[in-house]
Amino acid sequence: MISRLLKVCFLGLPFLLLLAHGTSSAAPKRSVAKFYAQAQSTIATVEYVQEYLAGGQKQQTRAYTDGVVISEDGLVLISGKVRFPQRGASGRLSSGSRPEISGFRLHFSDGRSHSAEVVAFEDDLNLGVLRITDLKGEQIPHITFREGFRPAVGQGLRSLTLYSAEYNRTPVLAPISINALLPTPQDVWSLSGAGASLLGAPLWDGRGRVVGVIAEVPMSPWAGRQVTPRLSGAVGLSYERFAPWLQEVRMQLQAAEADNSAATAADEPSAANTERSNTQGPPEPRAWIGVSFEALKEELRAHLGISEGGGVIVTRVVPSSPAEAAGLQPLDILTELAGERIAATQEADSVQFAQKIRTFAPGSELVLTRERPGGDREQITLRAGETPTSNLHAERRSDENFELTVREVTLDTLLGMRLPPSTTGVVVDGLTGAGWAGLAGLRVGLLIQRIGEQDVVDLASFEAALSSLKEERPSQVMFFARAGRTTHFFVAEPDWTELEDER
Repeated sequence: MISRLLKVCFLGLPFLLLLAHGTSSAAPKRSVAKFYAQAQSTIATVEYVQEYLAGGQKQQTRAYTDGVVISEDGLVLISGKVRFPQRGASGRLSSGSRPEISGFRLHFSDGRSHSAEVVAFEDDLNLGVLRITDLKGEQIPHITFREGFRPAVGQGLRSLTLYSAEYNRTPVLAPISINALLPTPQDVWSLSGAGASLLGAPLWDGRGRVVGVIAEVPMSPWAGRQVTPRLSGAVGLSYERFAPWLQEVRMQLQAAEADNSAATAADEPSAANTERSNTQGPPEPRAWIGVSFEALKEELRAHLGISEGGGVIVTRVVPSSPAEAAGLQPLDILTELAGERIAATQEADSVQFAQKIRTFAPGSELVLTRERPGGDREQITLRAGETPTSNLHAERRSDENFELTVREVTLDTLLGMRLPPSTTGVVVDGLTGAGWAGLAGLRVGLLIQRIGEQDVVDLASFEAALSSLKEERPSQVMFFARAGRTTHFFVAEPDWTELEDER
């Protein structure tokens, strides 16, 4: 079936026969038909189940995305959008909670079908890894990533999805080009021709070598990270960008298997293996110091007279953070962490500094070296805190009467609004446009701080306020909310007779 669909696509899209340019002559170019015939065995339609709360009721939907097999033992790379879906115009999740995912099933164009389980998600990269669970020892076709790829603006790439007709999807054969590179790092690219339907799909060069994947970088600067991305939406990620993470995942799997084998031999469950396999819960606590930073580039280093070897420049210190308590200030230059040089001379290197901090446990004592222009150095000792909860992992509460979902206020939200970290309230996370809250004018992203006569400081007080309203049944309810430093008042006019009608 897929081969017939591909043939139709080739006849209907002759421009796809154009080969990508910008590659070397080290390997012969492949015909488009041969290229896709070889590629399709490594691409799967990933079917999964989402469970979420909407309107006070548990809902369940079936969804689909792309997956690409990356190892002979059945590891599969997918887009992290599976875990944190965007709320689209359909509103399917507009009044619901963050979904729980389960029931992964992989469908291949040649009729193969396999069950799979989640191994890991990486919020920084917005990628996930599945593992096929029913291979029974056989090897499976997989892609091989090309290392050392050098991108260039205008360079042509290819991507492919194999959504089949039985899942009400059609194959996508997409010519893609790189239309912008970040100054640094150059392993993240803005792409032309990469839509949401291609998230999770691999990127091939003109000679059939996989050089990266299409992903969606999260907007939140605090989603487990300490640097802010400069791109959002669908972007290209080079293999070099996520290769260290994949290596870490493989090492964890090997360690878990070793733990499991040892536990089986001892006839005891492996606590370590259980902890590693629990990928659905909140992330493990990781150290946080509360700064934003940029790499110390060579030109600036030489101009300031800083010693050679790299470093980072502090661009922002979060109020009430461990960094502020230790006396760090914007424009401070940090050159060492725990006695090791911070070898950051371009933005790609600064990510390694963030990852190094996160290897420490919260409460650890970190020693940083601050260097002044001219070479004067001093050591700064601070006690690391725990990485704040991001809006991706925030707790949610829903009210079926007002058809409103809110989440706990998080540091990344307050920083984005330029509000003090001590600010309280709850953030509108979703609502139904025709519901009581939606008709009043409330919108996603507002910070609710008062409902009627009751202050709202957290999720518990939000629920208490709405519970009181249900008992009192006023004809009008005032919501006081903020959008940054701007305040707003919204008046809802609930029709409480609707509740009696439902009874």
